[in-house]
Amino acid sequence: MNIEIASICDAATANGMGGRLNILGAFDRIFPQSFPFVIPQCSAAFRIRYQRAEAGKHKLELAIEDVCGHAIVPPMQSEIPFEPVATGFDTAAVNLVLNMQRLQIARADKYIIRLSIDEEEIVTLPLYILEDPRAKHANPGTDGEVRN
Repeated sequence: MNIEIASICDAATANGMGGRLNILGAFDRIFPQSFPFVIPQCSAAFRIRYQRAEAGKHKLELAIEDVCGHAIVPPMQSEIPFEPVATGFDTAAVNLVLNMQRLQIARADKYIIRLSIDEEEIVTLPLYILEDPRAKHANPGTDGEVRN
């Protein structure tokens, strides 16, 4: 198995098992004005290339945790079919998109998105949700512009 694409993004769609994966607004950091904070909509998108021998059903788990390993939402579990590799091809690909609504973030921290297949962690993505470092340098009472 080879992870070709792994991204946290504003939105993603997938067209069929090995079709197109569309990703809009990939990111790895957010600087909210205050905490707790809600991410109204985001997606985790993955494209996984597999060999002929890896075709079949696989157990999938996606976890979103803080750096101490505490889940911020319950882990998502599913079974996913890796379709047989078509004649004339050496490999095939599967696209996975998890759309998340109203993701609650309690505090500034580094978060980790972990994708496991068949109980083996195959990719981790960092998500930094931190206080805006520019806000400390802003002058209170100004028009909101950050100045040095």
